[in-house]
Amino acid sequence: MAQRSDRDANWALRERFAQVHDQYTRLRNGMGDLQTKLKAYRATEKSRDGLIKVSVDARGRLVKLELEPAALRSYSAAGLAEEITKTVAKAADAAGAGVSSLMAEVMPADSGAVTFLRTNDMNDLLKRHDDIMDYRPEPRDER
Repeated sequence: MAQRSDRDANWALRERFAQVHDQYTRLRNGMGDLQTKLKAYRATEKSRDGLIKVSVDARGRLVKLELEPAALRSYSAAGLAEEITKTVAKAADAAGAGVSSLMAEVMPADSGAVTFLRTNDMNDLLKRHDDIMDYRPEPRDER
């Protein structure tokens, strides 16, 4: 009887390993496509009045800025700079959401990496491991 239960346990372990290996293979095979998509990704936003249009890449870096001629007449220098900054921030937020969506196509939506992209909290990268190890990070004073 003991020999039968050992075979059953081994079969179950082999089956689980095959599932994990298949998941990992799909993840690794999807990384090349994901890298290509991330390299080409752009998020574009306009200012409230439509006079400013910005595009950012997947990292939220400004890659294109378009100003309508009326923007130069409508804003002071400081006002124009402030509106550009707000519009770039809006585009960067959109890029973060877009990148999270792209990542979720390859990785589980609740994975540490995808959650980190959404929250920008480094603890999210290791949450699963922290749970397994029953580790709770010390609260930090963020002044």
